[in-house]
Formats: sequence, structure tokens, C-alpha cells
Amino acid sequence: MKKHVQLLLLSCLAAVLIGNSASAQTPAAPRNRVIGVVSAVDAAANLLSIKTDAGDVYAISVKPETKLLRLAPGERDLSKAQAIQFSDIAEGDRVLAQGPVKDTEKAFEAVRIIDMSQADIAKKNQQEQADWRKRGMAGVVTLKDDATGQFSVRLPSIAGDGELVKIAVTPKTVLKRYAPDSVKYSDAKVSTLAEIGKGDQVRVLGNKDEASGAIQAEQVVSGSFVTVAATVTSVDAAAGIIQAKNIESGKPVSIKITAETNLRRMPQTGGMPGGMPGASGGQRPAGAPGQAPAPQGNATARAGAEQGAPGAAWSGGQGGAAGPGGGARRGGDISRFMDMMPKVGVDTLKPGETIVVASSKSTTPGEMTAITVLAGADGLVAMAQMRASQSGRSAASNGPSMGMNLDVMSMVPMQ
Repeated sequence: MKKHVQLLLLSCLAAVLIGNSASAQTPAAPRNRVIGVVSAVDAAANLLSIKTDAGDVYAISVKPETKLLRLAPGERDLSKAQAIQFSDIAEGDRVLAQGPVKDTEKAFEAVRIIDMSQADIAKKNQQEQADWRKRGMAGVVTLKDDATGQFSVRLPSIAGDGELVKIAVTPKTVLKRYAPDSVKYSDAKVSTLAEIGKGDQVRVLGNKDEASGAIQAEQVVSGSFVTVAATVTSVDAAAGIIQAKNIESGKPVSIKITAETNLRRMPQTGGMPGGMPGASGGQRPAGAPGQAPAPQGNATARAGAEQGAPGAAWSGGQGGAAGPGGGARRGGDISRFMDMMPKVGVDTLKPGETIVVASSKSTTPGEMTAITVLAGADGLVAMAQMRASQSGRSAASNGPSMGMNLDVMSMVPMQ
């Protein structure tokens, strides 16, 4: 998955460029910029094709006077950039090209190009992914104290309440938050502790302070997600729309399926796969302790799993769905075992069957954009309702009260 450290690259680089421009009393001409991935290099014509994250393609002419620099991923100081030659720029590199960009044209002569090589970005991603696996954790916010800059997180577990962990936020902590009605990390905004609320899911990178017992957060990504159990009433496979009835509220809900939705079906063996905790004492899947298996639902998910933590607008590359690793996370969580279940199409869903849907909280009542859909979930829902009943809690289908709050953060597309 892309990396939190890299989230600052675009803003930091922009600050450097703005600062440099501000030092000039009268700029020769307005300068704009284009950021994207090099899709083609024409060495004979000294021409670069740059594809932006929005999908636009620009033709960038490189002249003898164009300043060409290479900046290491994660580096904020432009003075540390190295001068390079045009021949050093390759397809797949991430670049920022400055020059007079006209709104009606997709071509301009570059005044300066700042390059981050594809190989350097991949290396940085691997290093940060390893860091998230070692020092990362994810869970649901249970308590928050704005005065002390602390909040408590319940780690995911399908077999009852997971461990409670304290998180300490400082002025140096980088906070990001997903936007409502969006499951794309590129739509996430710079956030504050005040925006994090009880019931939110968070992913935290940091070290434990032995004196206080709290994790000293370096980075926090938060989101407001819901998990709903519902009964399918109709399916429009062509439109990617599922009409269903919320089991808890009895109200209708319209579920939008996108290309990024991770749609899986549970094996019909009592409603729970044999290796899942809570089924029959099954074992955790192979891998690092506390680490969720990487989602394999689609190419985007696989790319994210390989890249590690959430990524950056500047050097992030093409994001995926895996999210930062959960090295400090313990307990059993349904989302860990999603990869063991077969991926299916929306056309396989039938009226009357039970599904569990994970989604960002929508601003439109009765509508959801699905991050994950788990079909054939009758046994899972029945088990969750039984546990809720035994514990004296409401068998609500939204969140931990049903004992099946999916670790949505690990499934959100990071692009």
C-alpha cells in the first residue's frame, strides 16, 4: 500500500516551489504544474508523455534550459535533489513538471521537472510496508480525550472483545481521514483529533511508551465505516446495484457495487469456514503473527498489498486495497479470512440470501457504496445474534454489537 510518510510529499514539495516563486519579485510568466506518471519517453524529440492520476495525458517538451532534478521518495528538502539527464527519466517514474499550462491544451514546454524513479519508490514502499507490519495496529475507537490528546482503540476480534489499547497524539502526528461517500484514499483529507469519534476505525503507526503504556502515534488514518447485515431482495447486475433489507432495522437499503468492491462468498459449511476463529477452534492462517493475509480480490488489491501503507498524491503510484499491515493487532477478525473465500460476481447473488456489507458512512440515508460484500453469511449473522443475545446486548447489525465489525481499513482502496 502506499505510504503515510509519502502523503506529505506533494504538500511539502508544493511549499518549496511556492517559497521559491515567492522569492522572485516579478515572475517572468505564470507557472503551473502537472503531476503524474511517465507513460512514454521520446528520446529523439525530447518529449515526455505524463498521465495524471485523473487520467489526463500531457505532452511535455524538454528543452536544453529545462532543469531536471531527481528527488528521493520521502525527501522534503528540494535542495537535496540531484541533477539528472533526460536519459535518466524512464517510463513508470513519478514526475512533477512545471511550466505554462493552458487550460485548453495538453502540451507545454517544461521549465523544471522533478523526478522520482519507479525503483526508488518501490524500495521506499517496501521499507514502509515492513515498518507498518512491525509497528502498525488497527481497531475501533471506544473513548477519546481531546484534552490529553489520547483515545482508546479496541483491537478486532471475532471471539469477543479484543484488547483495548491507548493511543497518544502529539502535534507531530500526521492525521488523515476518509471522506464520506468515498472509499478512495486519494479523497482522504488532512484531519485533526477532533474529527475522530467513538466507533470510528483507525490505523495507527507508532511505538509503545512503557511509562504511560500508550502507543505514541506517528501517523493515524481514520474513517467512519459501517457493517450491515441484510437480506437481498433484488439484484441489478448490469447497474451494479443490490436492493436489500437491513436485518436490524427492517428498512430497505440500496447497495452500490464498484470495480473496487471485494465481493466474496462464504463456504456453506455451517456458515463458517473451518479455519476461522469461533467456528470450531480453527487456526490462524499462516503468516506473521497478527498480520492479515493480503487481499487478492483484484489487481488493485494485490498492488496495494505489495506497496504497504496508504500512499501519496505525489509519489504514491497506483494504490491498492490492503492498507498498512497490522503487526501489533491481535485477535481474530473476519476480514483476515476474506482471502480464504472465493471471489464472486454480483450476478451470483440471489434474492433471499443473507449478506454482510462493509461501507463508508453515507450522507444519503438508505444508500451504501460497498467496500466489501460477504455473501452466504446466514451462519455468521446467526452466530453474531446469538452472542449479542447471550451478552445482553442488542443484536444490531452495525458494528461491534453484532460481533462482526470488519476491519474495513485493510480493504479500502488506496488510490
